[in-house]
Amino acid sequence: MDISVIVPAFNEEKRIRACLESIRSQRTAHSYELIVSDSGSTDGTVPIARGYADKVVVCPERGTARARNEGARLAGGDILAFIDSDTTMLPGYLDTVYEALSRRRTLAVSCAFKFSRRSPKLLLAEHVANSYYVMRSFFGVATLPGFNFCIRRDAFERLGGFRLCHLEDLDMSIRLRRAGRTVYLARRKVVTSSRRLEADGISGTLKYYMDLFEASQ
Repeated sequence: MDISVIVPAFNEEKRIRACLESIRSQRTAHSYELIVSDSGSTDGTVPIARGYADKVVVCPERGTARARNEGARLAGGDILAFIDSDTTMLPGYLDTVYEALSRRRTLAVSCAFKFSRRSPKLLLAEHVANSYYVMRSFFGVATLPGFNFCIRRDAFERLGGFRLCHLEDLDMSIRLRRAGRTVYLARRKVVTSSRRLEADGISGTLKYYMDLFEASQ
């Protein structure tokens, strides 16, 4: 198996179908499987997942890091692609990721993103965030956002998976930098929800990115 796509989920019946359909719509010569790792949803997430996924696991404890790790435990792919349930792949995503991770020195990648909603405020935030991630990658200190996080299986296992901590995707990015090369791929995008920004507002979102910046130093 070339790629295992792992989708962590919790009460995402309104969004997960689009995510899973975008994964199943990928046209690629590489073999891949789809795993949904649920954190005990009480809505229709799991029944929907069973209509698309090769494997569905329900984790005994909640938490995105736990769900990602549990999905990885069941995975058979050489590449682990973690995709959040409110995120959709655009065509060519799996081929782009596979090509990038076929290079010996590259351990992990994330692709650029655009928000599903297209208001002026969101377009500005999207541009600033992508520019920030591209700049860090150019200088060899890539920060890989967790909503699309792809890693070679051997590197994931060597690092012991995601740690159960605040900003676990940033923590993984930092540990990976010490082990090898990581890259933010601007040439391919996913579409992700803007709900964090809309829920937290501009000030809350700025605080989130400041936390990311301070933690990455």
